[in-house]
Amino acid sequence: VMKSSEHYFFRLSDSQCVDFLRKWALNSERLQPEVANKAREWLDGESGLGDWDISRDAPYFGIPIPDAPGKYFYVWLDAPIGYLASLRNHFAKGQAAAQTSQTYEEFVSDPAVEQYHFIGKDIIYFHTLFWPATLHFSGRKVPDNVFVHGFITVSGEKMSKSRGTGISPLRYLELGMNPEWLRYYIAAKLNARVEDIDFNPDDFVARVNSDLVGKYVN
Repeated sequence: VMKSSEHYFFRLSDSQCVDFLRKWALNSERLQPEVANKAREWLDGESGLGDWDISRDAPYFGIPIPDAPGKYFYVWLDAPIGYLASLRNHFAKGQAAAQTSQTYEEFVSDPAVEQYHFIGKDIIYFHTLFWPATLHFSGRKVPDNVFVHGFITVSGEKMSKSRGTGISPLRYLELGMNPEWLRYYIAAKLNARVEDIDFNPDDFVARVNSDLVGKYVN
């Protein structure tokens, strides 16, 4: 059914926004080369940046837009804000328990405090365009760096519930496996590139026995 609907947009196409994003994403070393190249494609493409639709019609979920019945904020507008909301909640709980006298605002306004994001490669768009622009034009501190990783595959295959290819952390723990083994195995395969990391059960056993038991423990 085709319908007409009024929506709300974040003006990414505005020259002020484009200039800021070009400076933030391209004229610095805060992004990996592959990620910066992708941002350059979006910023310097023939059509340029389009405005970002930040509203959704009911039925939807999340936060209703004030004074706009039946309209909700798009989840990727408010989801990253949850990073800061969680931090603010953390400080509020700390103050309530008299564990800290520092407030959330004092912490985030401190010039010495830096902001880093570690994300998967499927959400680059949100964290290198939308999120920095949202922060900057609301007068907030922007991320110092965004580090992007690839996906975790299992024996060379993409994780899929329907195909039964995946790693269940709960099942892993039920088997009595030490979580540090898995942390080490994945961390040992990480690098600065945006590459997928493969979990192979046989390789996992061999790496744990060779590195952690054979070398570290011995």
